[in-house]
Amino acid sequence: MIALISFVFLNSIIFALDDRYHTYDEVHQQLLEWNDEFGSQPNSIPQYPGSGIIYELIEIGYSNQFNLPFWAVKLSYNADISEDEPRILILGQCHAEEILGVEISMEIIDWFLHPLEHISIFSTTLRPILQNTEIWVIPTHNPEGLSVVHGTHIGENIYQDITFRKNMTDINMDNVFSFQDGVGNDSDGVDLNRNYEFNWMFGDSEFMLDPGYGDYFAHFDYYRGPEPFSETETQAIRDLAIEQNFTLSIAYHSSRSGRVAEMVIYSWDWEDAKKSPDFPVIDELGQEIAALIPKEVEEGYYFCTPGKSRKGNAHDWFYTETGCIQYLIEVGTENMQPDEALIEDTIDRNMDAAFHLMNRAFYNPYSNANAYQVTGIVTDSETGQPIKAEIEIQEMDGGMLKPRITDDFGRYRRLLTNGTYSLIASAKGYEKQEFDVIPSAGAVTNQDIVLNPLDNYSVDFSINSDHYFENTLVIIEDNHSIDSLLFYEDQFNITLPENIYSFKVISEGFFPELLDINLASDTLISLSMDTYTEVFNDSFENLLNWEIESGNWSNDFFGNLLSQESLFYTESSNSFIFTNEEIQNSMEADFVLEINWRYELEWDYDSLYVSIISNDDTSNTYWTGHKWNFNNDIVKIPSFNGQPFYIGLGLMSDESVNYRGVQINQIRILMKDEFLEGDINLDLSVDIFDILLIVNIILGLEVSESQILASDLNNDNLINVNDIIMLIEIIFE
Repeated sequence: MIALISFVFLNSIIFALDDRYHTYDEVHQQLLEWNDEFGSQPNSIPQYPGSGIIYELIEIGYSNQFNLPFWAVKLSYNADISEDEPRILILGQCHAEEILGVEISMEIIDWFLHPLEHISIFSTTLRPILQNTEIWVIPTHNPEGLSVVHGTHIGENIYQDITFRKNMTDINMDNVFSFQDGVGNDSDGVDLNRNYEFNWMFGDSEFMLDPGYGDYFAHFDYYRGPEPFSETETQAIRDLAIEQNFTLSIAYHSSRSGRVAEMVIYSWDWEDAKKSPDFPVIDELGQEIAALIPKEVEEGYYFCTPGKSRKGNAHDWFYTETGCIQYLIEVGTENMQPDEALIEDTIDRNMDAAFHLMNRAFYNPYSNANAYQVTGIVTDSETGQPIKAEIEIQEMDGGMLKPRITDDFGRYRRLLTNGTYSLIASAKGYEKQEFDVIPSAGAVTNQDIVLNPLDNYSVDFSINSDHYFENTLVIIEDNHSIDSLLFYEDQFNITLPENIYSFKVISEGFFPELLDINLASDTLISLSMDTYTEVFNDSFENLLNWEIESGNWSNDFFGNLLSQESLFYTESSNSFIFTNEEIQNSMEADFVLEINWRYELEWDYDSLYVSIISNDDTSNTYWTGHKWNFNNDIVKIPSFNGQPFYIGLGLMSDESVNYRGVQINQIRILMKDEFLEGDINLDLSVDIFDILLIVNIILGLEVSESQILASDLNNDNLINVNDIIMLIEIIFE
């Protein structure tokens, strides 16, 4: 099938697009010319008095297949200096054929560089924005796709498809650029707007057929790539976004089917039930942006909507990973490559919206954008130096959001809307601070924060063992981070700030120790590294050890236990599976459950849990969120007063939004051998009355045979060494 649909144009005639469109080479040439004119001299534009260098051209990445470079332009009063200013990102083109965005982004640069040509907005818009922000413009980050749309030479061959969407990555591995002229059926290329990590798994696999929209079909066009960020183009955007900490962004697209034409899309309202945590802010600004873009033909303005799909889109990744609110603007109609007159008209109709977004980032009093923003610098109370701190707005927080961290200046910025908000500032080694914030529409609210350092305390570890061990891994977790430290001595020290910590002390071949410590003073931890006995092990070649109480649990070809037979668990799931034989616990020894797994659940709503079940009690441990790389978790098993126990696994979900659930590679239960030191034979049994006689003689006690017979010891009058502890308890009652 792939051979049939692969189609190569050899020495074909180039289809000429309107000369108004910039080719890849023309984009590069224009950026270089501007750099020569504005990129080296301070105050190069008299209309920006007191400015430094206002233009910086930065090469930020290369295309995946042919290593074509692409660039960002940074515009600011001091573009060659990193300043304490909000940053805005404009992405002109992601999808190859959607070339109107290239022209809009190039025009944005041009307007700032030639303010006299736009004198009506110079003093109220262009100059205030340039003085108070950094504008980053990337005309294209798909140079390969842009080249295909305009026509590109590879060797002696010419390749062109004005409907091409993707980059040129060789997917079918035939060492030829395989494509078919017209919409869809291109065997090569990755859709860059399906290649971001967040919700990547919902995107299309390679050669997936498009269900279509009316008579429109775009087979293979939405391929997500072999893994998140597989493409160097999206890697470059990812790295820039994390480094620059943008506040707001626009990504320009166009809709060839017309289904989502003239639309502003933002994060998110999944299944009309689950909105993004910052939705009131995102929705309000999105509505304002859409209301500033008149439609091309009919009356009215662009339609505004939260995204409904979860398919590895850039704007959702930007928001969850970095806090940047990005708007995907579908410019134009299905006539997405019009002639010059309509190109200019489309550009002009989109400029006010772009400037409105920029004004919102810093609050321009000359604009109609409301302030509704809290900002400030977080510093150390003793040194006055800026701190990398987490800033949480409680009313706008969610488990899918990465922590919002201050930048290198200690600065945080959070866009808000009308209301009262609880702001929490925290950093490792500092006291938490909480504030109530009531933002204003007419001025940015400034809330500088000074954090007080916590006292540091020493945790001294002393490891004792009758056995040789090579090293000790200590995993330290608190509410800020997880750290792993490796030690090669039996005595070592860790200095930590006051806080509540969980410690896992692990050495190969030894029983893992789990400790929870409220660290408020110097602390000595003395541990014995004991061997263990493995009392349960299942690698899930089958499910003979398990009883399915509810749900569709299954095992796969690779020996993994799956929470469901299909790719995603169902909504309103309540699945539970448990061991069909109990684990004996007569010694009241220490037990842990070690589980190798990966899981993916809807944050904050769906959960996975491990149950340890005895006759009288149950202990549950819960997980949520995403951890889709196989890893080991260790759960401490309660003593249950020596009662035997079962292991249960459960998954609960609410009525909307589902993910891949859990895959479990192995479960082990380990019993600590601390009662088994020396040469004691576990199978050795002795008469309990002989032991009773010896104890009575030595201690002068009067424990009767009837007391022993009434106990829970073996009815055959034989006692295994595992029951000695119970016998001692009876004797001393």
